[in-house]
Amino acid sequence: MRLNLFLCSLALPLTAHAHADDVITDASEAIVPSVTVNAGKLQQRRNDTVASIVVGYEELNQQGDRTLSDALKRLPGISIGGPQGNGQGAQIQLRGLGQGYTLIMLNGVPVPAGFSLDSLDPELVERVEIMRAATAEFSAQAIAGSINIILKKVSRKPERTFKLGASHSHGMPAGSATMQLSDKDGRLSYALAGTLSHTGRQGLLDEWDREYAADGRPTVVRHLPLTERVSSDAIELAPRLQWALDGEDSLSWQNLFSFRRLASARHVVETAYLGGNTDYPDNDAYFNQDSSTVRSDLQWLRKLEHGASLDLKLGLNYNHRSSDYTFQGAGPGSSTTHLVDSGVDDIGASLSATYRRPLGEHHTLAAGWEAERRRRADFRRERQLVPGRLPVLYDTDYAATVRRLALFAQDEWDISARWSLYLGLRWEALRTASATGDAAAVDVRSQVWSPVLQSLWKLGGKDQLRLAVTRTYKAPQVFQLIPRPYTIDNGNSPTNPDTQGNPALRPELAWGLDTAYEYYLAEGAMLSASATMRRISDVMMDKLYQDNGRWVSSPFNNGTAQVRGVELEAKLPLTALLTGAPKLDLRANLARNWSRVNAVPGPDNRLDSQLPWSANLGADYQLTGLPLTLGGNLNYQAGGASRDTRELSSYQGTRRELDLYGLWKFSDKLRLRVSGANLLAQKFPTRSLYADGSGSIVRTVDTGSYRTVRLMLEGSL
Repeated sequence: MRLNLFLCSLALPLTAHAHADDVITDASEAIVPSVTVNAGKLQQRRNDTVASIVVGYEELNQQGDRTLSDALKRLPGISIGGPQGNGQGAQIQLRGLGQGYTLIMLNGVPVPAGFSLDSLDPELVERVEIMRAATAEFSAQAIAGSINIILKKVSRKPERTFKLGASHSHGMPAGSATMQLSDKDGRLSYALAGTLSHTGRQGLLDEWDREYAADGRPTVVRHLPLTERVSSDAIELAPRLQWALDGEDSLSWQNLFSFRRLASARHVVETAYLGGNTDYPDNDAYFNQDSSTVRSDLQWLRKLEHGASLDLKLGLNYNHRSSDYTFQGAGPGSSTTHLVDSGVDDIGASLSATYRRPLGEHHTLAAGWEAERRRRADFRRERQLVPGRLPVLYDTDYAATVRRLALFAQDEWDISARWSLYLGLRWEALRTASATGDAAAVDVRSQVWSPVLQSLWKLGGKDQLRLAVTRTYKAPQVFQLIPRPYTIDNGNSPTNPDTQGNPALRPELAWGLDTAYEYYLAEGAMLSASATMRRISDVMMDKLYQDNGRWVSSPFNNGTAQVRGVELEAKLPLTALLTGAPKLDLRANLARNWSRVNAVPGPDNRLDSQLPWSANLGADYQLTGLPLTLGGNLNYQAGGASRDTRELSSYQGTRRELDLYGLWKFSDKLRLRVSGANLLAQKFPTRSLYADGSGSIVRTVDTGSYRTVRLMLEGSL
């Protein structure tokens, strides 16, 4: 019977989403040794009608990662995409989809555009909640799913811990210092987590550009090797205060302060084997950025009569980035200097209220609202300096205001001991308005109704089934709406175009169907299989065209798309399965994703260059008779071809990353962790191809990667 259900769940074109309340029981937050499975969170996952995968602090920091994105890549269904090796943040993806399809939240509030998980240290995180199916309580801007990051909370007992780390990667040293403080004074509890870090990276992007005539004869062959050196310094603090008020009321104040300075230098010396050089075959680019993030969330939990409660939250956030960019190019008989000074200030405030009331022992109603207002001010000063010519000056400013209002209601009901049901309805409205000095004003409004149904059937014994039907959407980002051009300094082409926004963009809308089969073998051990299907309308795609001799890419809405996926997961601690077994914990997950954009001819007409495969295989082993724990993880992400338009296609290669660690416990208060990241150090290839009746253009880039070795001394006072 179990095997039949398992196979049936694989065959259905559905998937599981997840939701977890921001409040988790004390038992579920208990810290356990790193080589054991957190049974409390697994038991909570088993019993909740709304499915969620909750990953705690110990598991996130098991490998000694310095960025949260490195820790998340090992979790079920998550893959890492986007820019690599250029100082920009990575994309965190569910279903192999990023670019707004996956919603990232911090303490239940969507993060603004530009927030990168690379700027957040996992030491500041209490837990991460992976939500594959939408709920009414959180934003419905989550076609692929949601990831909710919960910052450090107050410990149940006094805590004084520190971590000192040093690492080395391809000639670039790095270091970090972390502290954790937590205590209680009467009704006041407090916690402070902080990190100070320096990181460095250097690498090589090996680029080849080739052009062919209509008869296949090569006309251009160029080699453009790019060397890069990036360094970053950061300080992050996450203080939290919590007061126990009269009765069972509580007031908490959670903050995040992050300050970062990044510097990047690139150098290209081009060689033309056929067809001549670009305008500036010898060029340098320098990029410096200062960024700061301040978030403050005040929460008041009020207990009412008959078991009801009122939860009020006020949130303030401020994000600032100031950047300067210098491009210096030299060519035969000519040279140029391009200077760009730019900055962004993003200020937002949110207010929400949630009322909950139980109707009997197994029935709970909840309703609430959310309101958010964000204002983004952006300036850009450009100077193009060419000897013997008047300087070209291009200045632009714009300010955009985003308003969001949401109302929701939900009903959670344990109909019987084996069947529970979740029903929800969310209405969410967005308005984006802006004005620029050189383009028409933008005023875009949209609203979406999002019904949600989730259900859990316990089949008896250790088996259970989940089902979810959801309505979600993806809203355009502000930069996609503003009709302002971003130009390429050297080598503008169909495979390397300028970009420009489109104020006529509409949100993508999606209906989703998810199912999951779960089998709990023993305490801390489980197997699961899930499947998903999404039907998306008004898909946002990029249109490629020429404007005054330059290639430009701009987004527009174009038809429908389908997304399907299958996901497998296993947690197998041998001590829970076999008496007398070694202390070996095995874990594995596998995700297979498909999509089809109807407006693009196949094959390979996948949505947003979706990653088709991702997988992880990991283990932790505690040696008998020695205070030593060994472990590691092999991460795999498959690439492949993807067709963007009839003429334009792309390819990205496969990633294989092996991470290992060893943890020696000197005493209960002192440990040494040694870890190695990306030990395979494989190159990552990408390719862009543009082909029409006049010929074709191929751009190939191989990005180098390097091993990192890290030492971490961990202790408590």
